[in-house]
Amino acid sequence: MEGYLLKWTNIFQRWQPRYFILYDDILTYCEQKGSSVEGRVSLKISGIFTVEDDPLEILIQTGTNDLKLKANSQSQFVDWFKALQIAQEKSQKNKVQNFESQINDLLSTIWVTFAAFDETLNTLQINCSKFQYELITKLHTLGQNLKTFLTLGFTLIEQEKERFENDANSVYESFNEMQSVIPNNGIPKQIQIKVQEFESPQRGNSFKSILESIKHTQPIKYRNLVNSPVFTKIYITDEPERSCLPYKQDPKEKFNVWPFLKSCIGKDLTRIPFPLIFHQPMSVLQLIVQQFAYFDQIKKASQCEDSCKRMCHIIAFTLSRCSSTLDGQKKPFNPLLGETFEFLTPDYSIVCEQVSHHPPVSVMHCEGKDFKFWSQNDASIGFGGTHIKISIVGKSHIYLKRFNEHYTFDMPNMHIKNLVFGEKYFEHVGKLKYINHQTGDIGMVDLREYGEGKNFSQVQAEVRDSNQNLRYQISGFYNSALYVGNELLWQRIMPTKEAYYFYNYIPLQMQANYLNTEILLVIQTHSLFKQIPCTDSRLRPDIAALEHGWKEIGQDEKVRMEEKQREKRRIMEQRNEVHVPKFFEIKEDVDTRSKGYVFKGNYWTEKHEVMDIF
Repeated sequence: MEGYLLKWTNIFQRWQPRYFILYDDILTYCEQKGSSVEGRVSLKISGIFTVEDDPLEILIQTGTNDLKLKANSQSQFVDWFKALQIAQEKSQKNKVQNFESQINDLLSTIWVTFAAFDETLNTLQINCSKFQYELITKLHTLGQNLKTFLTLGFTLIEQEKERFENDANSVYESFNEMQSVIPNNGIPKQIQIKVQEFESPQRGNSFKSILESIKHTQPIKYRNLVNSPVFTKIYITDEPERSCLPYKQDPKEKFNVWPFLKSCIGKDLTRIPFPLIFHQPMSVLQLIVQQFAYFDQIKKASQCEDSCKRMCHIIAFTLSRCSSTLDGQKKPFNPLLGETFEFLTPDYSIVCEQVSHHPPVSVMHCEGKDFKFWSQNDASIGFGGTHIKISIVGKSHIYLKRFNEHYTFDMPNMHIKNLVFGEKYFEHVGKLKYINHQTGDIGMVDLREYGEGKNFSQVQAEVRDSNQNLRYQISGFYNSALYVGNELLWQRIMPTKEAYYFYNYIPLQMQANYLNTEILLVIQTHSLFKQIPCTDSRLRPDIAALEHGWKEIGQDEKVRMEEKQREKRRIMEQRNEVHVPKFFEIKEDVDTRSKGYVFKGNYWTEKHEVMDIF
């Protein structure tokens, strides 16, 4: 409710018009509509009274001062007085009911912030001077001390809570009795539903009944699967594709801090893992699949005779990855060192490998009939309190075979906003340069930091030929569509309504972590070319568990694998050994004269000669 009322100012100016806005239990006022706010009043802790001497006056006592309001008519007085009383009653009814939820949200935010803080310090420690290293180590110690004190404090709160629960005459019991009579038929149906596992019958075979075929040819994969508390529960089908994930997640699910804190008691706080609930069931290596939903842009570039128009299609294809962070998707799993991922279609094949853990470096190579695409994601992470800035270092490359053209370009930086307050969202920013090293054509893309306003996700780009003549201008938004002039260049594939419960994945993303008999075993032909190796992201038990809704098992498996990786790193340090990537090597690029990881070409013949990381 909002509108003009008279407000008592002082004995000289007396009653002056002010514009009032009532939202929930907060009454805000300003000099006129649209002007800056003069004051706010919380009705939850205020008294609201009528005045006997003036039937149009309303008195609000805040505890520190009195706010006097006057209506212009009797009907306006009745409307405002009733609205103020209703707002106050609602806020006081919800006071006890919402208290635990607010604490839970606050504690969840604290642990997310600590995880980002630790991850940022670990990144900073890699490349710094000795003096800086000592300062960062001191900051790390202070952060761990704060985490320790918070954990101890929360533990005491939990013990006090349990004491109240065990006391039948306690105030806690009284609260429980009071809350038990509050009806929930006013709560939206989506919130009342406790999301269950996907219950439709699955046609397929258990892992135990089909694993004998790889017992001797792939012993590591056999041992990991047959002893896994996750994969032994999964049924595998012969279906070539799937239309949904096996479990419907609740997108609005809140993190329950209490069980998590109790599980931390007595543990080394520096090794408390990032909770599974903040993840989506996909590794960073698997994110590339989403971009290839727009593979048609590469095909169009390969068939286009105009070199500058080819550049437009390359720009559209590479910017399509920006749309993958929309719709509130969660954090992907960090790949383990040596983890791989392959993805095969009739048009192209993708190979990815995690070649470094500190700093984290993921590399990929994709090849089809008409093109090659290779990229190195070396992320630098900066934490700003309420936001995270992720800078992508390294060039990406596309080679069009028909025209013998080599393109290089940068990837945009990513900002994750509203970590603490408001709704979290992702924004891609940066000035990106595209170069065709054979023709000399150049593309420039400007992604500005607009925030959540009307210009959010706006793209401004231009393509110039080797003589610096402007040939094409690209405009639009990476969350909807891009245009060259008035011609549609690219259009986003929108997630279906049902995809809301499956992390807003588009159809191709649904296949990234899918396991069927052909991908896992290829029973009929026993082809090692098609069988995925034991290091493939699809065989990570923590991701598989989250995909099926088994979050406790998934969290345990995540902790186990992280500890296994730490122990292996410790042994390698004792032996003065350095990890050597299996399928990629560092080489100097002929056109850019810069060094980066390139595909060795040995994956398809040597992918099963790998280490045990899961």
